[in-house]
Amino acid sequence: MTAESTVVATRVSETFGAEVKELRLTPEVIQEHGRAIYETYLDHKVLVFRSQDIPASTFARFGTIFGRPEEHHVIKLRHPEEPTLSLLSNQNEPGRNKEMKTSGQGWHSDYSYKLVPGSATMLHGLEIPAEGGDTLFANAEAAFEALPEERKAYLRTLRVRHQYRWSPDREDPWARWKYIGPEERKQTPEITHPLVRRHPDTGRETLFIQPRIIGSVVGIDGLPEAESTALIEELIAHITSERYVYRHRWSPLDVVVWDNRCVLHSATTKDLDEKHVRKLLRLTTHGQPVTPSLPEVGHSRLSPKA
Repeated sequence: MTAESTVVATRVSETFGAEVKELRLTPEVIQEHGRAIYETYLDHKVLVFRSQDIPASTFARFGTIFGRPEEHHVIKLRHPEEPTLSLLSNQNEPGRNKEMKTSGQGWHSDYSYKLVPGSATMLHGLEIPAEGGDTLFANAEAAFEALPEERKAYLRTLRVRHQYRWSPDREDPWARWKYIGPEERKQTPEITHPLVRRHPDTGRETLFIQPRIIGSVVGIDGLPEAESTALIEELIAHITSERYVYRHRWSPLDVVVWDNRCVLHSATTKDLDEKHVRKLLRLTTHGQPVTPSLPEVGHSRLSPKA
């Protein structure tokens, strides 16, 4: 493969996702083919690279194709040698509480609770069980495109309240409230984002919403709680319907990267027995401020209620 060649990707689901074959992610390949990899990622939203036996330093370098890597604000999740990487594990890791073992369970978009949400997220499968522990992805862009025009017009006018520590049930064992401290809470005040955002690279519109229990969504700004909850549940059911979902069944050393700006994802480790070890490295890149579909809706901002 030469620097001028095209990255070859094979579609893995109906509306998005692709597997890139015969490409080992060495530093040289990352340097020579980074732009082609990025353009392929924009086309497919989720990319899969199989059997990538690479060190953590190379995986961290791979992340720079997609933007500036961000250190996770939950310090206990960080990799000891590569601070932009997090270690996800379903085991009892030293210094972590038990809720961290199911981190990522439930539909969400990484860092949606920040004024500038995450751009790309990628995982490297270090230890993978023979079965179970799949990762699910949902195409929020295709889901929005399929809606009736009148519905799209209404949704473009709405804003969503987000907050990392918020949950309608703080006692739920998978609520994020359970594993952050006072300093981390100070760093994540409530913010609002447009419900429909425009992708900064492609210009396409997408829904930007997650469930309330895990996705850090407080509600739809300005709507009564019952109406807000009903709308959120309706949209999530639509986005995660079978047509828009890709289930990634892990093989050892897979690298998977996806676009948080138009894709939701969910781990399935909640139902994975601890005797089946699942460990992955994770990296998320710094994104761009959320561009609203309608200029009058405005950009993301701190909530006046924060």
